Amino acid sequence: MKRYWLIGCFALLMGVTMAQGGDAPFLDGAMRPESQTPAPQQPPTLIAPQAKPTRIALPPTQPPYRGNPSQSESTAQPMLKVGYSLDAPPNLMARAQWQRVKLSNREGGDPVAGWVAHLQLHSPNAVGLRLQFQGKSHPDIQIHIYQPNGDAVLSAHVYPDEEGYWWAPTLWNSDTLGVEVFVPEWVNTQLVPEISAIGYMYAGIEPDFSPAELGCHVDVTCYPAPNDTKRAVARILFPEGANWYLCTGQLLNRVGSDLAPIFMTAQHCISTQASAHGMEAYWFYQTAICNGAPPALNSVPRTQGALLIKQHYSSDWTLLGLYEPPVGDFYLGWDTNNWSSGNSGSAIHHPGGAFKRITFFTTDGTGTGCDRQFWLSQVYVGNGTIEGGSSGSAGLDSNFRVRGSCSCAETAGNDPFGNPIWKCPTASDPVWVGWGRMDLAFPNIRWYIYEMANPTFVNRAVSGDPNNRGDTERGTSANPFNTVYEGTFCVPTSGTVRIVPGNYNERFRVWRAMRLERSGASGIVRIGAP
Repeated sequence: MKRYWLIGCFALLMGVTMAQGGDAPFLDGAMRPESQTPAPQQPPTLIAPQAKPTRIALPPTQPPYRGNPSQSESTAQPMLKVGYSLDAPPNLMARAQWQRVKLSNREGGDPVAGWVAHLQLHSPNAVGLRLQFQGKSHPDIQIHIYQPNGDAVLSAHVYPDEEGYWWAPTLWNSDTLGVEVFVPEWVNTQLVPEISAIGYMYAGIEPDFSPAELGCHVDVTCYPAPNDTKRAVARILFPEGANWYLCTGQLLNRVGSDLAPIFMTAQHCISTQASAHGMEAYWFYQTAICNGAPPALNSVPRTQGALLIKQHYSSDWTLLGLYEPPVGDFYLGWDTNNWSSGNSGSAIHHPGGAFKRITFFTTDGTGTGCDRQFWLSQVYVGNGTIEGGSSGSAGLDSNFRVRGSCSCAETAGNDPFGNPIWKCPTASDPVWVGWGRMDLAFPNIRWYIYEMANPTFVNRAVSGDPNNRGDTERGTSANPFNTVYEGTFCVPTSGTVRIVPGNYNERFRVWRAMRLERSGASGIVRIGAP
């Protein structure tokens, strides 16, 4: 009895609630304190805007055509295919015209000399382009992605995978992408990474903001109740094989509200580390006033890349750890109790990749479909709807706690491109939506949001959790993680990651306060070595 009393007290102190009678845990959302909000950064600028670019023609961007539409009603996963990737033409960087420049030192001191090159890549019909690089790059090499008309400049942050591949930010609303590379004179130009692949986007820009693609979307800004909640939600772009998709995801709170970068979406959106690594999250893509104009997509803050830390197939859940500090400043609460029929709910999402909308629904019991297990709900006329790009959005109860992830929704067949035709609800024909059940995913994901081990143990010799689909790897001494990076997302802020000696072939960034230490009295821990 004493053991269980101690666990209960610990849970209460850390902000999670367990009701009497054996009910499952739940946790309220949390806003990041203003004192912990990162200082706003100045928008990046080109180092040498007058440098002469080398212009290269790419193949035209073409959406796929898949035959005749079907008008039969069905259900589908509301993710949105928006593009595809092709290998880049060989040796693109070698074609650039390198020019020597001397720049004023922003921190004072002598001017900085080096070499700069501009490439401009043009693909007719593209609505967006994204570059994949290969090469870990030198930290003093600067890479910018820009719009040739000067409307947007984006900084490329280097997060290489195990083979040295990484994605630069996507440039939207343009069929031409500029890339600027600056190499200081003390850095070997042979260290410049090469462009290995190009993402061609043929969709993902909302053509008309009033109305949206469907005439029944509801602007979330028109409803003040979820004002904090919407700040947790992000539009996400990610690769799956050779294709690009849009979904929705959001930050998830955990016991202690320590602001760890834990991010949830649907498993049918992101189920591999390659998809997580290429994920780009767009924050605050929303209107400032009810039914106002949204900001330009290229102007909203983003974070690049994530680590796949847990997934649960049957309930359509994926849990990610963001590589970078999230710009979103609210972390959603959650509830693992039964969500009975007749309860009200809502979802904040990016239908069609558009700015944030809200959908209201009523739960209608549980069901199975789309090869998943979910809570079933009905969306009635006037309450918004679900569309491609809504996948992964959180199904929220009346307390704005997460109960599920958007898994599938009713459609009216397919369009000529093979995409689902999404429906607006009517008085006689509501839209049915399935939400992947958090209560079923909880046994897998609880080790990152509820029972985080501190110290968190890591041992490279254990077999690990294949595809991160199970409840093994809990961070305990008996069931450790087999990579240090997984442990850094599990450990509470200011906690300890205890690592069994050995070589850990990993490269990653730690930006939360934590201690990495050797487990045991002897041996050497090497991180970044095979």
